[in-house]
Amino acid sequence: MHQARMVPSMAKSPKSTEPHVHIEPSEDRTHAALTLTSGKQNIALEMNLADITSLISALGAVRNGMVTNTTVPPIEGVNVTPVRRTNWALQLDRDTQGSVLAFQHPAYGPVGLVLTPADSARLIQGLDMHRKLNEHTWNTSGPAN
Repeated sequence: MHQARMVPSMAKSPKSTEPHVHIEPSEDRTHAALTLTSGKQNIALEMNLADITSLISALGAVRNGMVTNTTVPPIEGVNVTPVRRTNWALQLDRDTQGSVLAFQHPAYGPVGLVLTPADSARLIQGLDMHRKLNEHTWNTSGPAN
C-alpha cells in the first residue's frame, strides 16, 4: 500500500503509479478541488468548508487509531507552527477531573487538549515563569523580539 502525500499544484508525481493528493482552493475560497490520483485513475471532488473540516476530522480519527497503542514521541525540541490568533475556551473534563483547553485551529478546526490537574499545575508554573522572564527582559532591554 502506498502512502498518500500532498503535492503542490505545479508539481508532478515522480512515478505516475504512486498515489498522490492534490487540493486547490477556488479563487473565491468558497470551495476546493480535491483530486486523488493513482496510476491511471483520477478522482476529482469539489468540497466546501464543511466537507474539508469533515475530511480533516476523519483523517485525524484514523491517524489516532493507528498511533493509539504506540509510544507517544517526545515533544521537546520539535518544530511546531504556533496558532497566534484564535478563539479559545476552558471547559471542565469530567473523566480526568481536569480541564480541556479548546480552541479553533485555523488548519484543523476545533480541537481540545485535556489537562489533568497535574498538567494544569505544570502549565501554570511554566506560564508564570514565561511571564516573569518576559517582564524581566522587557525591563532590562525592551521587548524580547
